[in-house]
Amino acid sequence: MALMNAIVVACNSVHLGFLGAYGNAWIETPNLDRLAAQGVVFDHHFPENLTTLPTRRSWWTGRYGLTDPDLGWTPLGTDEFILPDFLAGQGVRTALISDNPFLRERGMGYGRGFDDVVWIRGQGYDPFVPADDPRVKGVRLKDEPGLRLPDDDPETVERWRERWERFLRNREVLKTDREENSGVARTVAAAVEWLERRGDDAEPFCLWLDVFSPHGPWDLPEEYRDRYATIEPDEFEAGEEGDLVEEDLTDEPEIDIEDVAALIDVPAGAVGDVLSEAELYRLRRTYAGAVALVDKWLGELFAAMERLGRDKDTLLIFTADQGEPLGEHGYVRRFRPWLYEELIHTPLIVRMPGGRHGGARHQAIAQTVDLLPTLLGFFGVRPPDDAPPIHGGDLLPLIRGEQTKLRDYAVMGMDVEEYAIRTHVWHMILPLVDDPEEPRRPELYRKPEDRWDQNDVIEQHGEAAEHLELALRRFVEALPREALADLPPLRDVARRG
Repeated sequence: MALMNAIVVACNSVHLGFLGAYGNAWIETPNLDRLAAQGVVFDHHFPENLTTLPTRRSWWTGRYGLTDPDLGWTPLGTDEFILPDFLAGQGVRTALISDNPFLRERGMGYGRGFDDVVWIRGQGYDPFVPADDPRVKGVRLKDEPGLRLPDDDPETVERWRERWERFLRNREVLKTDREENSGVARTVAAAVEWLERRGDDAEPFCLWLDVFSPHGPWDLPEEYRDRYATIEPDEFEAGEEGDLVEEDLTDEPEIDIEDVAALIDVPAGAVGDVLSEAELYRLRRTYAGAVALVDKWLGELFAAMERLGRDKDTLLIFTADQGEPLGEHGYVRRFRPWLYEELIHTPLIVRMPGGRHGGARHQAIAQTVDLLPTLLGFFGVRPPDDAPPIHGGDLLPLIRGEQTKLRDYAVMGMDVEEYAIRTHVWHMILPLVDDPEEPRRPELYRKPEDRWDQNDVIEQHGEAAEHLELALRRFVEALPREALADLPPLRDVARRG
């Protein structure tokens, strides 16, 4: 029997509109484009519980946690079955290689259970280089024009000051602004080295490669920082099919992108507060460079797999935990638990060993909870009897054409403050917390034509909204009782509009 392995490449904060495989024509992502051509692209893939740590929990447990605050940005419980637990004792070696500083925070437990764990230090706000290190004696925040402290309450200012001082110390010592020293480059290099060390080892493996990029700070080498500085499209206007179309900014003389300095990082906040509209346009272009940098180094991984023959015996999955709000709704980053398209629609590309079934696009609605059962199905592993039920479904029968769908809709949430339900036709957002400063009400968006959720049509389609909300609330009520299999189908009026 041929040796079978799996590699999952999980990136942090990938805006779907910046990938060629999902409709972008102006950002260069040749390696991910090639992966899409060789694999199966899932056009409707969503998290179930935002953001970074909750998504990894749903990836590794295969279970929904959106209704329980204890299953959010919290440590993994010692009694929670996660990916390496399921594969332990099954003859599959597990490895986690990551530069994501949130995963290795003390007490969080996101490295437990893996046979091999490699942490790549110094990415983001990682407290790696201490303040008393003599190598950073002359490093001062006020000397970095790409970082501007917010005009906010003292607690917020101090929080960002601490984060950015950590970042500057790491940059000074590790020279992370050089391409070969960037987080994604060092993480991919560690993965390639791990693969090379294994050689022709007959033990199957499952490698989880967790890449923090293109999450900010966006301190890119000049080539990537400025690559798209003068490119015109990025207003996120949608054409008839929901794809991005070019918007000519030359009609707006007050915005001269070439004269706008690139920001390395910005706090989450509203456009006009944390950055100007012109700086937002420039930030989008810097982010595009970050995506191109990630693509370049993932290409190094893919090339190594081919060189080592791992493209023939390895399942390769590319995905991301969340998107990246870049002004579509007037704010940047995860400023609020607002479940709009730019945050909740994430990539999923699955390349089978040898590229079998490649070159297809699948319209089934998939979620992060499906990744674990897919890996278990690939390795032929049955969950142990004492493991809790897995909520997700195996994607492999979809890829092989044995099945057409797993579910009628995706349900998701963030911080137990907002829920959403997504079908092929509708995206409904249901706020749970009443904030008098920023009042929220249910919203409904038509898909695919309103790709970036710009035209709320809940007043015109009240009956569809009513049935969608009912389905969402039934789902939420069923979760603690493990009664998802008993849920009635979505009413036809909500499925079709």
